[in-house]
Amino acid sequence: MSAPIPSERGLSPARTFDDLFARGPLGVVNEDYAKVEKLLTSSVDASFDLVPAVVRHLVEAGGKRIRPIVHCLAARLAGYEGEEHIVLASVSEMIHSATLLHDDVIDEGTVRRGRPTANRIWGNEAPVLVGDFIFARAFTIMMDRGHFQIARHLARTVEDLVQGELLQLVHAGDPLLGREAYDEIIRCKTASLFSWCGRAAAMIGGLPGERAEELARFGHHFGIAFQIADDVLDYVGASRDTGKGETSDLAEGKVTLPLILAMERDEGLAEEVRELLRGAGADKDRVVRIAAVVARNGAVEDSIRIAEDHVREGLDRLRRFPESPHREALAELCRFTVRRMH
Repeated sequence: MSAPIPSERGLSPARTFDDLFARGPLGVVNEDYAKVEKLLTSSVDASFDLVPAVVRHLVEAGGKRIRPIVHCLAARLAGYEGEEHIVLASVSEMIHSATLLHDDVIDEGTVRRGRPTANRIWGNEAPVLVGDFIFARAFTIMMDRGHFQIARHLARTVEDLVQGELLQLVHAGDPLLGREAYDEIIRCKTASLFSWCGRAAAMIGGLPGERAEELARFGHHFGIAFQIADDVLDYVGASRDTGKGETSDLAEGKVTLPLILAMERDEGLAEEVRELLRGAGADKDRVVRIAAVVARNGAVEDSIRIAEDHVREGLDRLRRFPESPHREALAELCRFTVRRMH
């Protein structure tokens, strides 16, 4: 397996996300993080109890709030000194939360962050409608605060999110899903919102277009690496790392990068996957066999190397900004993203 990307300045590498806050560079965002948490709770008030109940179930399950953290750090890196970045950071998590509610309905998910999914508790209708409500509320908040241009970019991002979900739906159960389709799915479903977090941070910081593009590209590469890491951990990590059951993607019929690369190396594996997908992942023994092949035939190592390439691209974007604690925090978040796969 390839060596992890090292920390700079001799920092002791954080091994858990909590370490990044407790003894790592992410401590610089602690105050902003607390404000985002508070605003998230108050932003989804409704005239009846169902909306906050469903949202509270999702919010209280935890989650790393990676998108708000990236936005807050990027805003400070862009030189912003006000408080409006807290609003935009909260919006990024609201959009993400809405997509999770919809995804779990589409995927018929039963576990999210170690807890029963909202659709398992309330059925399908409520989470879908609450997700719609959150989407609408996020845009209402932005328009009320006058962030019209940033909202325009977010609208395009939501288009990407939906397009990615549709593309994944079209290819559901397709053992022939290739790298090109996979790359487009994760660009739309994951990288697009991280890219918006970077762009919105640059815009609120008043950076010119070219500089804003650098932070948007940072978000893109970070998002790609982040998703590949999740896909790898689905094969080699414990459920506590992902909030899902092990090999849950495979059991749900999702073809991700480690499996794509493994099938390129092993034609017999492709036939096993076809048989599995015909049964919609019901054959648990076959799931275990396929996961074992993926874990040992070099596909995981290749996936990690691809993620590391994106991290290096992201770090290159960051180095174009002045050195600061916020730049170092973003850099360490990048390095941690791939380090957790080792």
